[in-house]
Amino acid sequence: MSVLFNFGETIPEYDFKVINEREARASAGIMFLLGLLSLFSVYIFRTLLWAELFSITFIFEFFIRTVFNPKYAPYMSLGGLIVSNQEPDWVEAKPKQFAWILGMLLGVVMTYYIVFDLVSWARFYICIVCLVLMFLESAFGICLGCLLYQRLNMKLNKCPGGICDTTKKEKFGLKRVVIMSVVLVLFVATYFVLENTKYSQETNFILVD
Repeated sequence: MSVLFNFGETIPEYDFKVINEREARASAGIMFLLGLLSLFSVYIFRTLLWAELFSITFIFEFFIRTVFNPKYAPYMSLGGLIVSNQEPDWVEAKPKQFAWILGMLLGVVMTYYIVFDLVSWARFYICIVCLVLMFLESAFGICLGCLLYQRLNMKLNKCPGGICDTTKKEKFGLKRVVIMSVVLVLFVATYFVLENTKYSQETNFILVD
């Protein structure tokens, strides 16, 4: 029973429960991809079937993570399988637990809309928020729930990306800012060139085998 209802793993190197950050990010990436595809299906197939199916799996995932054990959550297990050949990146479990509880609360709100079969902009915005949160975690390792946990002055030990460390972070650098600005200008210029030349008139595309 203690294994079933247990958040985090016990590692000899740490005197606190930990979560494998690689598994968390992998599962977030999987959920982001499936969530994005299900959102596209609303506009492509004109049905809420896949979006609602994903929402149900999302709710179930975070319920298992927070109430039982993240190890037994389906997406978490799949993410763990994919990164099983990588060295674990252990982070403190409490910030993750706090972040995933917030995710479950979003799932509770989505449950209301699903049960009563309500379609509204609020439901759409909740899906967008979830997608953004999962994208930030999977692509950049940014756990906004963990950051909020830190802002609440909670005691932190080892958190994702070292956000709770007191050491001075590496500066971004002026050169990188200049490079990004130049790339942005070139991107905008390319857009206007294409819009005013190749795509200045409506074009009918023909797919050729």
